[in-house]
Amino acid sequence: MGHVFDPDEEGCSSSQTVVLQGCAGIGKTAVVHKFMFDWAAGMVTPGRFDYLIYVNCREISHIANLSAADLITNTFQDIDGPILDVILVYPEKLLFILDGFPELQHPVGNLEEDLSANPQEQKPVETLLCSFVRKKLFPESSLLITARPAAMKKLHSLLKQPIQAEIIWFTNAEKRAYFLSQFSGANAAMRVFYELQQNQSLDIMSSLPIISWMICSVLQSQEDGDRSLMRSLQTMTDVYLFYFSKCLKTLTGISVWKGQSCLWGLCSLAAEGLQNQQVLFEVRDLRRHGIGVYDINCTFLNYFLKKSEGSVNVYTFLHFSFQEFLTAVFYALKNDSNWMFFDQVGKTWQEIFQQYGKGFSSLTIQFLFGLLRKGKGKAVETTFGRKVSPGLREELLKWTEKEIKDKYSMLQIEPMDLFHCLYEIQEEEYAEKIIGDLQSIILLQPSYTKMDILAMSFCVKSSHSHLSVSLKCQHLIGFEEEEQASAFMTPVFTLNQLIFCHLTASCGRDLSLVFETNQYLTDLEFVKNTLEDSGVRLLETKLEASALKLLCEGLKDPNCKLQKLKLCASFLPESSEVVCNYLASVLICNPNLTELDLSENPLGDTGVKYLCEGLRHSNCKVEKLHLSTCYLTDASCMELSSFLQVSQTLKELFVFANTLGDIGVQHLCEGLQHAQGIIESLVLSQCSLSAACRESLTQVLSSTRSLTRLLLINNKIEDLGLKWLCEGLKQPDCQLKDLALWTCHLTGECCQDLCNALYTNEYLRDLDLSDNALGDEGMQVLYEGLKHPSCKLQTLWLAECHLTDACCGALASVLNRNENLTLLYLSGNDLKDFGVQMLCDALIQPICKLQTFYIDTDHLHEETFRKMEALKMSKPGITW
Repeated sequence: MGHVFDPDEEGCSSSQTVVLQGCAGIGKTAVVHKFMFDWAAGMVTPGRFDYLIYVNCREISHIANLSAADLITNTFQDIDGPILDVILVYPEKLLFILDGFPELQHPVGNLEEDLSANPQEQKPVETLLCSFVRKKLFPESSLLITARPAAMKKLHSLLKQPIQAEIIWFTNAEKRAYFLSQFSGANAAMRVFYELQQNQSLDIMSSLPIISWMICSVLQSQEDGDRSLMRSLQTMTDVYLFYFSKCLKTLTGISVWKGQSCLWGLCSLAAEGLQNQQVLFEVRDLRRHGIGVYDINCTFLNYFLKKSEGSVNVYTFLHFSFQEFLTAVFYALKNDSNWMFFDQVGKTWQEIFQQYGKGFSSLTIQFLFGLLRKGKGKAVETTFGRKVSPGLREELLKWTEKEIKDKYSMLQIEPMDLFHCLYEIQEEEYAEKIIGDLQSIILLQPSYTKMDILAMSFCVKSSHSHLSVSLKCQHLIGFEEEEQASAFMTPVFTLNQLIFCHLTASCGRDLSLVFETNQYLTDLEFVKNTLEDSGVRLLETKLEASALKLLCEGLKDPNCKLQKLKLCASFLPESSEVVCNYLASVLICNPNLTELDLSENPLGDTGVKYLCEGLRHSNCKVEKLHLSTCYLTDASCMELSSFLQVSQTLKELFVFANTLGDIGVQHLCEGLQHAQGIIESLVLSQCSLSAACRESLTQVLSSTRSLTRLLLINNKIEDLGLKWLCEGLKQPDCQLKDLALWTCHLTGECCQDLCNALYTNEYLRDLDLSDNALGDEGMQVLYEGLKHPSCKLQTLWLAECHLTDACCGALASVLNRNENLTLLYLSGNDLKDFGVQMLCDALIQPICKLQTFYIDTDHLHEETFRKMEALKMSKPGITW
């Protein structure tokens, strides 16, 4: 945290936005407070900021309207004078800390036009906070934002080039040090610490700082039953219930019934606060929920409440998760026939969860699942003095099924949130029913904690089926380096796709063991850093040859059923030859491997030579081979040609962005002409080709019936080369469906050849001619071919083809006659209102089947937009 606001490489200290994210109880507020203390002491960012304005987002969330000026003056209310005028002299010296950024209740698009740049203007709290994030307010200032993962989903779309950081969980060493600091004697601390380690679930959960704090708080003096109790703690709900039950046992001077009465008052207070988005409570609030003055001063309540900073008679829960847990307890124990405080908490639990936390992502609903677990009712009743509401468990489970049925297919439910709920209730039979209904799960969040892996493993294990699970992983939070790959080692973990973005060399042995024990994993990817565009500063990871050797040993195991292996940008130049040797041995031994992607690795010609030894083997069943950006030359093509001639399985070959040249492609084409006739896709984009390769490609088109996709993007094919290709397209054995000629140095001269090809070719469905200077005259010639009955083209890409309104009349006539065209891309051309209106007139005709229409609209006038709106009303399915 001491360096996140450092100047950039050029020494510039411009406005920055830092987002600190982490789950509940990880210590986001603690880190922020430590940063503030260190700043005040001059230990961090010296000279960078003159003022820090701290905003607890939850404490202001219940206020109807608020201005930025209010936030600033409230922060410095003990300072006399015009503080606002003083602070705003140098706005670049301000750091606003937005702690606990809420999960936005409204769509981001709806908020945009209501944002304010005026510090004095009062706005709803959510709008005010978004005005800060969008840099409408004080754009020169910097921001430090803390948020839970659920809030990050919408927050991301508001941020402009944020620096994103995530608080990691305790390591074992840190947890041990924490326990030693919390107990008076080392023996007592280590006794509890080692007891934790006997329970895997509790050991994982206690890596979360708040869990460690709760355990240490109530186990200062262990009792006889504590050891067996600790062994039974499996979920977060278990730990929170354990904490409250232990606190109840500390009562002195008052009866257990009185303590339970106080706890029930806290439950209704928590639920009312959550409903009203309130975290600060005055004494009268507590009294209204049955907590009197004597109770407030009772040591017992200090386990749950604390006085708000700077206030004498204002209280808040020790941690927001306490309020969430007690709200869940309130709804679990509510009895409609005898329900106190109905007026204060009048909503149903379903309404609360949809309003706050958006369903399964709410920590409260996860707690409710845990409280309704079979066999948990006795412990809940003993602690809170009330029975679990009859019928609520079945009600919750039915609600869950309905939510999944209504929303999962529309991607409105995050699978990981659902996994946590199902883990809390700990019922394999019910989890099997829910997970079984999903059939396939895709997990794309950037990082996973140990708790995520625990919940995921429980749910997938409970499914008892070949559930299709795809998981993309950039970071594993809270794992020691050597633990990372082994997180997925359990045989019952039936993942079928696993994508790693950041692993070190130590993972090789663990992944090898995964292959030996897990017969369900079919897809493994190693890819380089994929978060650079979102502003996250991360390093690429290269796997050393030793790690890849161990990886390959696992891939050769008879139990390994891996079908797809992706090793993009994964190894260093000096190890490429050795790695290709290892991979060749895998190809010989593993007939299950059907897809191999080695893109962006420095294989070179020698590496490919070794690799082809495995590819040519009769046991090799590879169907898709990706070798894009692998430093290949024409020498590699000779090896690949020999492989093509013997392969009976290869369907797709990608050699994008290699300097193969015309000679190299000639070698490939020789192999294709003598192949087994099953190649379907050939990607030769950006391979330094010219018109000289025309004859070889034409022969392949003419003779290879299986070839349906040819990509030649960014090659200097020119009109002469395309003339030959069109001859191939006209041959009866040519069944090409997809032809991409983007940036191939074509002019309008080639359009007659294309037109002639469209007269005779009934197979072509997708034609991309973007970024070629075809011009209006050329297009008018091409349109004749598009109108021909033999033309079955469905998508036509004409971006940046030097087109104007002059060609729109001819294009409109095509749209009036062609019933096959469904997508037309015209962005990057000089089409004005007149031309677009002509196209709209054609598009509105019933015979026109176009569904997607791309044009530039920035410069169009109102009359044209009205025509476009009329078209949209007439044909709602059309997309602009």
